[in-house]
Amino acid sequence: MVRTGDKQGPKRTIRNGTRVLVRDLPEKVRKTSLQSAFGDFGNVVRIELMPEQRTAYIEYEEPCDAEDAAREMDGKMVEKSKVRTKLMDDRPRAAMDHAIRVQEACLAHLESRAAEHQQRFFGDGPTNSRGLHRSRSRQR
Repeated sequence: MVRTGDKQGPKRTIRNGTRVLVRDLPEKVRKTSLQSAFGDFGNVVRIELMPEQRTAYIEYEEPCDAEDAAREMDGKMVEKSKVRTKLMDDRPRAAMDHAIRVQEACLAHLESRAAEHQQRFFGDGPTNSRGLHRSRSRQR
């Protein structure tokens, strides 16, 4: 469940799988048109319209109604425009455990490489005037 708040009311909880993203809407689409087209699938709780992006989120009371609407309305016409629909995944995102583990592994690798280079260039053995190890005789 996701908590959301808007200018019109207090924060509320959105159940996972109850929202449908509708794309490629006509520029001047109205909520009433969306209610007519999508209301047959179940009880519409809320319609959030973003005309500048030609998209809308339609929230249903029940996830099965949202699934039906997303499946049945994909590619259908709404006010002379063929719309694309997608069932939204509103689960809260877990902490980026995987990304953190990858980052830590990368950091450990870099630290290990830095230690190798430090040992190689500043470890025991003869050094030149800059403090770097003298290289073995070069073959020409």
